[in-house]
Amino acid sequence: MERDKRGYWKPVDKIQYQPIFQWPLNFKKIFGYFFNLPGFFWPWNTFYFLLAFATWYVFSPELIKCINFELSWMSLFFFRNLGILIAIAGILHLRLFIFRSQGERYQYNSNKLDESGKQWMFNKQTRDNIFWSCISGCSVWSAYEIIFLWAYANNYLPYLDFYQNPIWFCLWFVVVLFWREFHFYVTHRILHFKPLYKYVHYLHHKNVKVGPWSGLSMHPVEHVIYFSVVLIHLVVPSHPLHFIFNLQHTALSPIQGHSGYDQIELTKKTKVPHSSFFHYLHHKNFECNYGESTIPLDKWFGTFYDGSEESYKKVFKK
Repeated sequence: MERDKRGYWKPVDKIQYQPIFQWPLNFKKIFGYFFNLPGFFWPWNTFYFLLAFATWYVFSPELIKCINFELSWMSLFFFRNLGILIAIAGILHLRLFIFRSQGERYQYNSNKLDESGKQWMFNKQTRDNIFWSCISGCSVWSAYEIIFLWAYANNYLPYLDFYQNPIWFCLWFVVVLFWREFHFYVTHRILHFKPLYKYVHYLHHKNVKVGPWSGLSMHPVEHVIYFSVVLIHLVVPSHPLHFIFNLQHTALSPIQGHSGYDQIELTKKTKVPHSSFFHYLHHKNFECNYGESTIPLDKWFGTFYDGSEESYKKVFKK
C-alpha cells in the first residue's frame, strides 16, 4: 500500500455519495446499497440494532421502575453505558494501536498518536480522549437516557407500539439513521461557527490523527448538542427501543468512524469496512465534509472534498 512522505494513505477510489440520492435513480444500485454484504444493514447497523435490542430487553429495568428518579436505576444506566463504551473503544484501541494486529494496513495516517504535549490535559492524547469520552460523554449520554425513560414511564412522550403499526415501527429504525446524518451535518456546521469552535469544538479537533477514543472526545457543551439528536422522539411517536437505538448509535458509531482504519481484517481473507475516510478528511482539513457520505449535504453547500487535487482547489481555494 503506497503512502506519501507524511505517512498518509487513502483508498484507491474517490469518495462517492451513496446511490439513494443520485439522479437519475438507479434502483439496482439502491437495492445493492441496502442489501449487499457489506452494505447499509450489514454489518454495522445490524450490530447497533442487536445491541440496542439486548440493552432494552435484557440490561434495562422494567419501565414502571423509572416512574420516579431513583439512584438505583439511574446509576444502572450510567455504569451499563460506561461498560459498553469501554468494551468497544477499549478493545478496538488495544487491537489496532497497542497490539498493532494489522500494522499499518488500511490505516489513513501511520504516524503515532500523541504521546506527549501541553495541548493534552493529561499530556497524552489517549488519556485525554478517555477522560472526555467517559466522564463527559457517558454522563451526557446517560442523562438523556434517564430523562427520556422517565418521560416514557410517565406517558409524557408519544408512544409507538409494534402491533399498532408494524410497518412504520420497522421503517422508523431506518429513518432514524437518515435523521442522524441530517442532524449531525446541521449541528456540526453550527459548532464550526467561530465562537463555538474556539471555546467548544476545538477540543474534539485536537485529534488531527484519530483513534477509537477520539470519536466521543468532546467538550460537555458539544456532547449536549451532539446527543440532542434524540429530541426527535419528543414529537415523533416512538418505542423506547427506537430511542435507545438512536442514542447508542450516536454514542458508539463515532468509535468505529474515528478508528483511523479504512478496513478491519478479521482474517487474512476477510475484511470489513470500518472507519470513515470522508470524516477523516474533515479532521485533516477542518473546513470540509461536515456531514457523511449518504445525504449529499456537503455537495449541495459546496464543502464536499473527495481527497483529489481538483476537489481541493474547488473547496479550499475559492
